[in-house]
Amino acid sequence: MEVYESSLSGVLRIILWLILISFIIRLIARLALPVVIKKADQAMRERAAAYQKQNQPQRPEGQVTVEKSNGGSGKKADGGDFVDYVEIRD
Repeated sequence: MEVYESSLSGVLRIILWLILISFIIRLIARLALPVVIKKADQAMRERAAAYQKQNQPQRPEGQVTVEKSNGGSGKKADGGDFVDYVEIRD
């Protein structure tokens, strides 16, 4: 069984390699990351546009429609605001 001894030059060599590798990874990330993000952003925009176009009802140009929701909008017919409250008893 052999016993290996560490030397100062070996430790320094490992530290130098680690620093060099981390520098190279940072450099590659700094150069490649914007390109990857830009491509992902463009793909998401294209998918969102396709989804919007697919789910948009087709109507003739210039036709205007008003859609009302069935939920409680909280407004009276005369235009005033309706405030719902709960009375609290002691």
